Amino acid sequence: MRSTTPTSFSSRVTTMSAPNASWKSTMAKAVVSASRLLPSSDGALTFPPVRKAGGLLFKQVENALMTLRQPILSRRSIVGGMLAAVPLLAAPRGWANGPQTVDVVVVGAGLAGLNAAAMLEEQGLVVQVVEASDRVGGRLRTGRAEGYQAELGGSEVGALYGRVRDACARLNVGLTTKGAKGTDFLIHVDGTSVLPADWSKSAVNQTRGKERDFLPYILQNRLMHDWLPFKQTNAWLLPENLQFDISAAELMRSKGVSEAAIRLADIDLNGASLEGVSALSIFRDMARAQVEGFKDPNKPQYGGASLASDRSYIVGGADMLPRAMAAALKLPVRLNSPVIAVDQTGDQVKTLLGNGDVLTSRFMVMAAPFSAVSRIRFTPGLPDAQADAIAGARYSATTQFHFKINKPYWEKDGLPPSIWSNTSFERAFALKHPETGAIDSMIVWVNGDGATRWDDRDTARQVELVLAELTRIRPSMAGALEYKVGYSWGRNPFVGGNKHFYAPGQVKRFAADMGKPAGRIHFAGEHLRRLEHGMESAMETGEAAALEIMEKI
Repeated sequence: MRSTTPTSFSSRVTTMSAPNASWKSTMAKAVVSASRLLPSSDGALTFPPVRKAGGLLFKQVENALMTLRQPILSRRSIVGGMLAAVPLLAAPRGWANGPQTVDVVVVGAGLAGLNAAAMLEEQGLVVQVVEASDRVGGRLRTGRAEGYQAELGGSEVGALYGRVRDACARLNVGLTTKGAKGTDFLIHVDGTSVLPADWSKSAVNQTRGKERDFLPYILQNRLMHDWLPFKQTNAWLLPENLQFDISAAELMRSKGVSEAAIRLADIDLNGASLEGVSALSIFRDMARAQVEGFKDPNKPQYGGASLASDRSYIVGGADMLPRAMAAALKLPVRLNSPVIAVDQTGDQVKTLLGNGDVLTSRFMVMAAPFSAVSRIRFTPGLPDAQADAIAGARYSATTQFHFKINKPYWEKDGLPPSIWSNTSFERAFALKHPETGAIDSMIVWVNGDGATRWDDRDTARQVELVLAELTRIRPSMAGALEYKVGYSWGRNPFVGGNKHFYAPGQVKRFAADMGKPAGRIHFAGEHLRRLEHGMESAMETGEAAALEIMEKI
C-alpha cells in the first residue's frame, strides 16, 4: 500500500469558485482563552499568523485574542457562545495545502471522519478532512520501537465488523487471525496472592454468597449478564429500558451485591468507575458483545487464556487502515489544524482553523470526540441537547505499558504468568507470540480512575513504579521485563480518554438527540454508537453522517 506520511499524500487540488465574502457573523467574534494557549520555547504565549481568507482579513481575530484576560465559561459559551477555548499550535506548520472552498469539511481524521470522507468523495463531492493532531487514525494507534510493535488503542476486528473488513479489502490492508494469546491469571488482592482454583475459599475473598464462586476478573460480566434486560442492541433506548440509566454501582447494590464485589468488579470496567458509569451503557455494550459471540459470562472478556478465536488483526498494525484510508482521499488531510470556530450562515459553513485559515463548505461532518468539540465556538449555538452532551461528555482514561519478557519468571515461581490485582497497576497480561507460542510480551493495563491517578507522573517514573510493584508481588520478575512502549489516553490533549461513556442520567437527557444534524453540521464518532462497538462503531457513524448529507444534495 502507498505510504501515508504527509509528504507522500496526493497533492491534487480541485479548483473551486471564489468564496462568498458575505459572512454576517464574522469570525472576528472568535475568542480564545489565554489559559489554554501553548507557550513557545521562551515561555511566551504564541498566536498563529493572521491570514486573508474568503475576502476577510482576520486581524480582528488577533485583536480579540490579545484583549482576552478573564474568560468566563458556561455551558452555552462552551459550545455555542462567547469563547472558544482551543490550544492553538505554535509548532511549525504541518498541514498540506488545499482549497479554501469545498463541498464538505470533515473534522477529525479517525475512522469515522475518514469513512465519511471516502463515501462523500465517491458521490463526486470535494471533501477536505482537517485534523488537530499531527497524525491520522484517532484512537487507532500503533507503537513501534526497535522492531517491537504494540497496539496502544483499538486493535481487534470482530467477525461482524463488515465495514472495517470491506475497507481493508478495498485498500489492500491485510487481516490475520494470528494475534497474541492470553495466559492464565494469578490473583493478587489486598497483599495476598491466590490461585484461581483457591479463590472461592480464600480468606482474602471478602465477597459473599454466590459471589464467592465468581473469579474477580469475570465478576462484572457475570453479574451484569444475569440482569441484561434486552438481547438486541437497538433496544437500549426504548422507554422501558431507561430505568437502568442509573449508576452501575447503584444497580448492583439494589440487587444485593456486596461492596467487596463492587470494588473488585470495578477493576475490569472500561469506564471511569462503576459509581460514575450508567448501567444502561454497560448493558448496551454487553448486548453487542453477545451478538459478536461473547456469550459465556464465566470467561473473561479481556485477557486470560480463553480469548475469542474469531477476532482478526490488521497486518502491520491497526494504524495501517486509517493511513490507507487517508492516502486514498483526493485531497490530503490537513494535519495540525485544530478548529476554533464554526459559523453557519445561509447555505454555507465557515470553519476557522488554528492558523487563521477559513474553509468554506456546503456541509460539515463533525467527527471529532466531544471532548475536543467542547473547545469549538458554534454560531449559531447548537441545540440544548447537543450542547449538554458535548459539555458533559465523559471519556475513560486508559494507560498501557508494554514490555518484552526476557526471562520466564513463571518457571521460577511456578505461578500463572499473568496477574490480576487490586494494586495500582491493576492487570498485567502475559501474552503468547502468535507464531511461536512463546510467552514473550506483557501489557500492564490500567483503566478509568485508576489510570487517571497515574497521569501526574512522567513516563520514566511510571515505568519505574510498575516494575517495582510487579517485583514486590513476584520477586521472580526482577530483571525479567524490558520496557518498550506505552501510552496514556487520559493525557491525550485531543481526546482525554480512549472511550466515551455515559454518566448516570445522561442517556435519558441526550442520548437520543446528541447525534442529530444541526443545520448543515452532521455528527459522527464512536460516542454516537448505537448498534456497533469498537472500530465498527466509528465506521458506522461516519457512514450515517455521509448518508444524511447525500439525502440533502
